Amino acid sequence: MHTLLHIYGPFAIHSYGFMIALGLLLFMFLTRRDPRYTTLKLDAHFSMIIAVGIIAAILGGRLLFFASYPDQIESVMQFFAFHEGGFSILGAISAVVIALPFYLKTIGVPIIPLLDLFAIYGPLLQSISRIGCFLAGCCYGLPTAQPWGIIYTDATTVAPLNVCMHPTQLYSAALLMLIFAFQYFIGRSIFKHTGQLLSSYLFLVAAERFIVDFWRGDRIVDGLHISINQYVALAIMAAACIGFLASRMARKS
Repeated sequence: MHTLLHIYGPFAIHSYGFMIALGLLLFMFLTRRDPRYTTLKLDAHFSMIIAVGIIAAILGGRLLFFASYPDQIESVMQFFAFHEGGFSILGAISAVVIALPFYLKTIGVPIIPLLDLFAIYGPLLQSISRIGCFLAGCCYGLPTAQPWGIIYTDATTVAPLNVCMHPTQLYSAALLMLIFAFQYFIGRSIFKHTGQLLSSYLFLVAAERFIVDFWRGDRIVDGLHISINQYVALAIMAAACIGFLASRMARKS
């Protein structure tokens, strides 16, 4: 894991964690400035909502990562060794969408409208986080002879050294930034029904992962050359389509 600043012993500021923190701060800043934030009256609960979301994301991200790479975990305690890396974005998203509504219900915050709000700025957070992946060398690509391939030479990174590989982290970062641009500039205007922004977000980020995964060099595939993350992505895409149609039908009724 690439280190930006060593503090003491196992404590350090890593490039991966730094970029996630930067993305999260920007996510929170823009969310607070969105008109929907005022409409939902989130001031009294926002910090706790973010905290619950972070916990759910970390646990979900770790669970799907170790489900995808079971050989990476040697003990139960390693699950909680967050500083060692190992995280699945799709697992994090799924956990937040599943777990956060339970907390929102207890505090009386409308569930789908809030998730619609988060769906606008979520891709931006993910895009910036993928830059952290690029710096850390995780989520690396397959070997390539293309001129835009990258070569890692720093032994502290996760990627194989001295091999020219597809910069799949940057592919994801670029696509996620385009998804953010769509959600922010187009989705907010054309999607009027509650739940449609959430559905479009889930569909697009799952499609991004499904596509980019074909160039990932760290995935484990089955006989169809499909990884567990791609199966999860397909399931999320199907659920998103159902959710989108359900939101339209609910409005008409």
